[in-house]
Amino acid sequence: MKTKRILCGVDFSESSVSAFETAVELARALRAEVHVLHVIEADPATPNLALEGKAINAMDLLVASASDLGDSQLTTEVTTGRAFTEILNRTRERTFDLIVLGAKGIRLPEEAVFGGTSERVVKEAPCSVLIVRTS
Repeated sequence: MKTKRILCGVDFSESSVSAFETAVELARALRAEVHVLHVIEADPATPNLALEGKAINAMDLLVASASDLGDSQLTTEVTTGRAFTEILNRTRERTFDLIVLGAKGIRLPEEAVFGGTSERVVKEAPCSVLIVRTS
């Protein structure tokens, strides 16, 4: 498996921070690029500047925690919508080779019925998915 483009979805939970750290380690080892995506789940999917500002600040802190990436490139994105939909859309649009997600993120009430983001991404992803568990 040749991995050059990694998408890492984060919700800033402990599990997603571990997924981010794993994605960065893989990128460094494989000389791959990492795109870190945070989706603000809003219903309806309308921009909320206060939430977006908090998410951008949290993303900046997360990225600052990454050690030297060497030859790897790291990009970030904050958007609004359904997390699993946006992750799958980005993966298809930009042809990522690997998706890295945390096993347990912040749960929404409807996820108890329909399944969580990681579960839905694994079922529908057009590429490999790495689910990172925290101990």
